[in-house]
Amino acid sequence: MWKAVVKDMDSTRQMIKKQKQRKARILLVVAVLLSSTLIIALVMLAIILANYGRDQKLYSEARALAIMTAEPMQTPVSAPISATVTVSPVPKETPPIMVDFASVQKEGLNVLAWLYSADTLINYPVVIYGDNSHYLTHDYTGSHSSSGALFFDYRLSKQLDGQNLIIYGHHMKNRSMFGSLLQYQKQDYYDEHPTMYLLTQEKNYRIELFAAQFTDSEQKQFPVWFESDQKRQAFVQMAIADSTFQASDITYHTEDQIISLVTCAYSNYIKDAKFIVYGWLIEIG
Repeated sequence: MWKAVVKDMDSTRQMIKKQKQRKARILLVVAVLLSSTLIIALVMLAIILANYGRDQKLYSEARALAIMTAEPMQTPVSAPISATVTVSPVPKETPPIMVDFASVQKEGLNVLAWLYSADTLINYPVVIYGDNSHYLTHDYTGSHSSSGALFFDYRLSKQLDGQNLIIYGHHMKNRSMFGSLLQYQKQDYYDEHPTMYLLTQEKNYRIELFAAQFTDSEQKQFPVWFESDQKRQAFVQMAIADSTFQASDITYHTEDQIISLVTCAYSNYIKDAKFIVYGWLIEIG
């Protein structure tokens, strides 16, 4: 009987030993998996940060290559007082920057314009292509990029003669590209940044922002042309009614083009949400 008890105790010890060994192996496997996951995550983070750094460097070089400081606006010299009353000419408005398109187009053949917003990170070339997906993963030079590029809707011509010029850009977490657009949810941000500038080889424009809204990705939200002026007015009125800020001037511009700046947004209420900032293109200079 004593031998049987000893035998049972040995069996129990062996079983406990095996259980401990099994647990140790499981813990080792879990530790290896966690370590591998952490290493992969760190590598992915390093790649993302490296790509961010590369993209920032690329666009910084583009600005250094293309941007020239605009000449100060000249104030007309008052004429001497005389019996004849003369009217001084009104000085032309000049944009805050000038762009050397010949230089920047050597690096990016599809560059059509330059978008600039003072005191923000929006200061980029704008390209165009035959679809709306290529520049989601390519920078303005055509190289692969996680930040992509700012690009016009492919339905626009290179003459940019649409009634609504649509520009798309990624919503980057570091606020590069169109990452700062969602700041237009706040009235005080609009009050500080009510205008932007769009520069092209032929013309320069001041963008008078008039609305911003969340919307879905349905095609009807992104018209390039309108069937009638009534449809155009209805589009503008709807944007103003849903706007996240109240513009200082909501005058309807019959002749001026609309510009829509579009980026991805995240909403619990709208599937595949987009955030759009609207403005009027006012030709200057």
